[in-house]
Amino acid sequence: MTPTPNLQDLVKSVRDEVPDDDPLGQLTKAAEYSAELNTLGDRLLDHFVFQCRQAGMSWAELSGALGVSKQAAHKRFNTGGPNLNRFTKKAQAVAQGSIDQARALGHATSGTEHLLLALFEPEDSLAALALRQLGVSREAVLERVLARTPGQPEPTVGAIPRSAHAKEAMRGALDEALDLGHNYVGTEHLLLGIYRDPAYGAAQILTGLGQNPEAVRATLLEGLKRIIRERAMQQ
Repeated sequence: MTPTPNLQDLVKSVRDEVPDDDPLGQLTKAAEYSAELNTLGDRLLDHFVFQCRQAGMSWAELSGALGVSKQAAHKRFNTGGPNLNRFTKKAQAVAQGSIDQARALGHATSGTEHLLLALFEPEDSLAALALRQLGVSREAVLERVLARTPGQPEPTVGAIPRSAHAKEAMRGALDEALDLGHNYVGTEHLLLGIYRDPAYGAAQILTGLGQNPEAVRATLLEGLKRIIRERAMQQ
């Protein structure tokens, strides 16, 4: 079993980073550690709650394992859809755009492939810029999407649910953001999210177009560095 950090280790880490003659600095660092641990704990629970729900377990079973009421478990871990609170405006537009893409094609559900299609708009987003730099065109993606699921003559009417993979990929985008130390989810994180699992339709399409996760990640990270440099020069 991997040992969890104990209090003594955390206190030592704080003191190693901030000298004892700066107690307020140590308190600030301790607060940062606490926030990181809380976030990590939430992500750990989210991961296994989602896994249990995918396995068909009820909220009653989950609440018993968690030691809380059924209502409290459902409110805290409702996996009906990803939380968009941390999504930037462009990322929110992509999330909605994926539903619109599925509707326009006459598809019954919105999957990771529709998220990929939606990432080409707006054109100045980091994900769209990276896709163009990698030589991935919307036309090529659309062709492969339709090869997987043919379009219908008329747009879909009514609500369009997200597929399990799409929900998982959008949660994965938040994980990607947190792993990079970002407190927001942008289009770049969504692109990383839809390439996290080779079983995702979007991942298979990108791989079929000659891409790989490492190249996509490297291109996005270089784009982030470029933005940081440009902002620094403007200050």
